[in-house]
Amino acid sequence: MDELPYLRLPDPPERVRGATVMARLVDGLAFRYRWATEGLRADDADFRPSPQTMTVKELLAHIARLISWVDGHLGGQASPSFADDLEGLRRQTLNHLSKVRARLVEMDDTALAQHRIVGSKGDSHPFWNMLNGPLADALTHVGQVNAWRRLAGNPSPRADVFRGKPPAGT
Repeated sequence: MDELPYLRLPDPPERVRGATVMARLVDGLAFRYRWATEGLRADDADFRPSPQTMTVKELLAHIARLISWVDGHLGGQASPSFADDLEGLRRQTLNHLSKVRARLVEMDDTALAQHRIVGSKGDSHPFWNMLNGPLADALTHVGQVNAWRRLAGNPSPRADVFRGKPPAGT
């Protein structure tokens, strides 16, 4: 099976532009997601700290839908369906993030600034709404996955998120 992306953070884009800054945000999300989901066990899937919260699997499915939506709205192909297992959800999400990053690094800032997100009701929003909407939401949920894992007794491996390096010995 192919190696999943984001074992470590890729080198930052060469130029600082709006689209490359957004790409680096995607990199940070993807790297954190990769390590928050590394080593999840089948019995972690149904863990929830309280009846009012999503399970780990529900969190991963929600993150997958958010990232698929971003991919689809940035010129990619949104997923029509999602895997039913933890590893499949993980692979789909990381692959979408990798594709989003690749497009953003190549995207012209003018094109990004002019990009419109057209909703199902015909409403139109600027790309900024992706940042404060689904990307910020996904980061929040990655933090929840980390917290739920600690509560379940299966903490995430300790990657160096500041330097973008995998856990020691990886």
